[in-house]
Amino acid sequence: MVPNIHDEKVQKLLKKINSGLDPVYVPVIDESYAIPNECFPNVESKVTIDGGQIVFGWQIWKGELICEAEFHAVWRSSNGDLIDITPKIPPVEHILFVQDEKVNYKGAQVDNIRISCISNFLVNDVIDIHKALFRIRNRGQNAFSHEIRLSRTEAQVYNELEKMNNQIQQYIRQGGQVSSLCFCGSESIYSECHGNRLNSLIMLSKAF
Repeated sequence: MVPNIHDEKVQKLLKKINSGLDPVYVPVIDESYAIPNECFPNVESKVTIDGGQIVFGWQIWKGELICEAEFHAVWRSSNGDLIDITPKIPPVEHILFVQDEKVNYKGAQVDNIRISCISNFLVNDVIDIHKALFRIRNRGQNAFSHEIRLSRTEAQVYNELEKMNNQIQQYIRQGGQVSSLCFCGSESIYSECHGNRLNSLIMLSKAF
């Protein structure tokens, strides 16, 4: 969801981004030709048609477990107004956006910046899984392509990480902690069971 600009976790995330600029709410006004999740070509087309400028930064979202910043582009009109022309699914009326002059789009995907919203240390494992999935999905030329090609081993690790991501999030919602009995029913605590397996998968994601 679009968070409150004064939310404690949002403020913590903004410090991590460290753009040096204040966040603002930007209205979402879809262009008919704009494609969801394709903000960079969308805004480039808008600039070609109507002038103005492309502005890079981060749109900020807050979920139940994670607060995260997604690399994003909005359009600045000749009057200086910022408008997000890229459709959102589900639709929202505005986004929370912070401009970042230190970042630029060069065709490669940029990972989200994430922090935990709750005190459960298991959320850090969820964040590590997201990083590993991004690393696998965007290795080499995959970072510049919509068509992702993975080796058999990469695909196996990717699928296992995705499955574990769902399992851990459900485990957290059921009250699981790193020292609780693992969700798999092994009667070992999580950190000595699937926690160990997760560490191995993350190491594999770095070694491909």
